[in-house]
Amino acid sequence: MPTFLPNHRVLQVLAVAAICLSVTARGAEARAAEAQAAQRPDATRLLPENTLLFIRLPDAVETVSLFQETALGRISQDPAMKPLISQLYGAATEALRNMEDEIGVSLDDLLSIPQGEACFALVDWPEAGITPVFVVDAGAKLPVAERWLERVGGKLVAEGATRKDETVGDTRITVYGPLGSAPGMAFVVRNGVVLATQYVDLAKGMLAAWDGANGARRSLADNAKFAGVMRRCVATDSRPPQVEFFVDPIGLFAAASRDSLGAQAALALFPALGLNGIRGLGGNLTFATDDFDVLTHLHLLLDSPRKGALELVALQHGETQPEAWVSADTVSYATVNWDFAKTYAKFAELYDSVRGPGALAESFEQDMQRRLNVDFQKDLIGAAAGRVTLASAMVRPARLNSRASVLGIKLKDPAAFAKTLDTLVGNIRPPLARESFGGISYYRLPPREPPAQPRRGLPMRQPDPATAIVDDYLLVSDSTDLLKQAIATRNGGVEPLADQLEFRLIASKIRRQAGGDRAGLIAFDRPEETLRLWYDVITADTTRQRISQRAERSPLLRSVDAALQNHPLPPFAVLARYLAPSGSLLTDDESGLHYVGFTLRRK
Repeated sequence: MPTFLPNHRVLQVLAVAAICLSVTARGAEARAAEAQAAQRPDATRLLPENTLLFIRLPDAVETVSLFQETALGRISQDPAMKPLISQLYGAATEALRNMEDEIGVSLDDLLSIPQGEACFALVDWPEAGITPVFVVDAGAKLPVAERWLERVGGKLVAEGATRKDETVGDTRITVYGPLGSAPGMAFVVRNGVVLATQYVDLAKGMLAAWDGANGARRSLADNAKFAGVMRRCVATDSRPPQVEFFVDPIGLFAAASRDSLGAQAALALFPALGLNGIRGLGGNLTFATDDFDVLTHLHLLLDSPRKGALELVALQHGETQPEAWVSADTVSYATVNWDFAKTYAKFAELYDSVRGPGALAESFEQDMQRRLNVDFQKDLIGAAAGRVTLASAMVRPARLNSRASVLGIKLKDPAAFAKTLDTLVGNIRPPLARESFGGISYYRLPPREPPAQPRRGLPMRQPDPATAIVDDYLLVSDSTDLLKQAIATRNGGVEPLADQLEFRLIASKIRRQAGGDRAGLIAFDRPEETLRLWYDVITADTTRQRISQRAERSPLLRSVDAALQNHPLPPFAVLARYLAPSGSLLTDDESGLHYVGFTLRRK
């Protein structure tokens, strides 16, 4: 799953959570929706085979209910957070009041419409291009949906569209249009399910698939690309996923660029570059399982054998245990095993095929030789042993860029590379200072003088880059203090991440996932520390002052400022008790690249 709470969007995410909390379902409505769904094929059987993008909630009510059981959902329901969430949600609904007047239903009613399956798709319709399709099981909320459809239809007629009704069996299709150059809209309501698209023939085809009529066209479920992706995204938990998604990136690009000569020219190069071997991308999300807060599967389906640019992918199985220099204070850790020589050789081949034989060597490599006095292939690519690690930690006090990182590149021959490093440093301007810590020499940029006048704006950390060779790794960091911590950890003065119980637990979960014993990449993250950083930034006096100052000119910030004044954030411990570490892995097999990400469930 994406990082738990990304940067400045913390309050926005909480507001979204509040909206989700407002969508409640009654038991009778849920049972009615299940009964209706059982009488028809799901959206993968209704949509045509040439569907290019697909996002589906198999059961919207269940999705909201299970989201409420995740860490984010439980935080938003905590008694200490509910007053703040309620005021933010109230401000959001008030801001959307004009939209409610336009669409004819309240925001709460609109969000309550999906009572079963909900799906959005883009279809490549013949001679028409990309067209959107909606499938929503409204169940007992059908009157709300019909009121909304009537309001939409009325606006189309007022703008000049015509209205007519067609009948397929006992089902009515209401068609509006055309409207100028737009094709119009076609709405179908059947057994509590709403189908909406721009073309009546597409709606008729979906109804034929619903009825299982003889000669019905092939569906998305019959699409080999879609099936290949979903076959690899089987959840390890017994519970089915709450969100499914799929995209055919090459098909979508081709359909969207039919009227662009430049894009068509680029598309013609895809076979030569091997990019047409990208067959599909998709996956699913599962909420609140026995073990996981959120479980994510993502698969990039590739042709086999791979050709052209796809041969640049050189992920390989290797060691993933944290190195001796990775400290227990690390908030995120990722390590990857990669055949850099293979990737560079293939890149050179592709580059030379376009620019001419030896073009890369005569341009980029010679420029590196002239500027830095190093042989790029021999001294840099040839020196890498094939493993790269990125470890991040928070540099206090809390600032927007408090997260600092150490990048470690494993070396085949550290002693030989030390000479290359000296050569590189000698050619870098401004010159680096050579210092020593813990018996290890390192290079750093001389610290800058602080500005005479403090900077206006949110607090920022001044990067302090440094580099050193530690054991058989070249370490590069944007913080000298973090580099020193890595050296201290290696020397035994700081506890290593490998000994941390949280990491060992995540590592054991990774090994149990499909392909976990042969992953080329693994990652570990502590969402609690990321949230702590943004909590400290948001609650800082300087941040609150800036929000108050800018609230005079921004209705959104005015609402946020009022909510925070009336209901300040609770102590961080209230939020932290819901959060647990997360992990992920990436594997490479004949079918493509497969990613699994998960956050543990705090009981």
